[in-house]
Amino acid sequence: MLILALSIMVVPLFLADVHATSGCITSCLLKADTTVPGADGTVYVELDNNTGLVYPLPHTFSFANNSRHTLTVLNTTLSASSGARYVWNEWVRSSLQWTPTLMMQTPIMLYNYTGSLDGGPFTAKFDKQFQYTLTFKDAAGQSLVPSPTSVVLSSAGSSVTTSSYSGQWLAATSWTVTSATWEGYQGALPAPVPLDLALGSASAIVGVSAYPASVKVVDKLNSPIQGASVTITFANATSRTFTTDSQGTVQLGDIPIGPYSAHVLYQGQDQGTWSEDASVAPVSTVTLNAGGTSSAPVVSAIVLLTIFGVALFLILLAIKVRRPLPPPKI
Repeated sequence: MLILALSIMVVPLFLADVHATSGCITSCLLKADTTVPGADGTVYVELDNNTGLVYPLPHTFSFANNSRHTLTVLNTTLSASSGARYVWNEWVRSSLQWTPTLMMQTPIMLYNYTGSLDGGPFTAKFDKQFQYTLTFKDAAGQSLVPSPTSVVLSSAGSSVTTSSYSGQWLAATSWTVTSATWEGYQGALPAPVPLDLALGSASAIVGVSAYPASVKVVDKLNSPIQGASVTITFANATSRTFTTDSQGTVQLGDIPIGPYSAHVLYQGQDQGTWSEDASVAPVSTVTLNAGGTSSAPVVSAIVLLTIFGVALFLILLAIKVRRPLPPPKI
């Protein structure tokens, strides 16, 4: 059924090219070629499903007049010493798509198909690819953890969305990283990043609008508060809860651009919610209405009595010194 369907599809295609082909009487020629350069690998085809009839491409076949044949590509992926990879795509003839299947059925051989003027050759088309690697940095130039959940790479009107960033294959052409989604934030890419795979494997550093941030919780005397519960709600509505350390600090790591809120609980009391923005202030200080009081020193009763006794002694001594002398006796 497949061969019959292909035959029905192919016949009109060749009727349109009759005037471009040269007729043949006994032997008709058909050239099969490939887009894989000989220096990068060899593509083999099998003739008429016969394992004993295998030919490397390019090859020119001589077929009997009024016969029809099949050519089947045997190797669908080739690795080249240049680092390129060739992946099977389709059979094509001139600028006309032929078939995406590995097996190609020839037209009824009434004409030669060898060159562009003869309606040929038939070409086994492979896509050339190179590997790429993407690394991500935050706004401070530090490694971004975690990596984006996905990025979009675009080239000549086509695009690819991927979540794998190392050892992946793409068509050997110029690409651009046009979008990144990180921590639920789709606008995480501040600028497009080029990735040129036209000549070989390549890597690119992608800057992401992610900002290292921390929150410091202090009392009214600016002393750090340990053990406060801080719930951070990000711009994408996700939340995380932290506990302040001995320095009153929680490290948030990298967070998306835009404001986030910090809700603080301390000693079972709701201390309120603060709005922060890591792109403006990497370290945000939250001051609680707690602490900040000082009590007068408590003086012991013994010390007070001692002080009182010394004072009384000095007073008595002063009185005695000031007592006037008795008048002289006559």
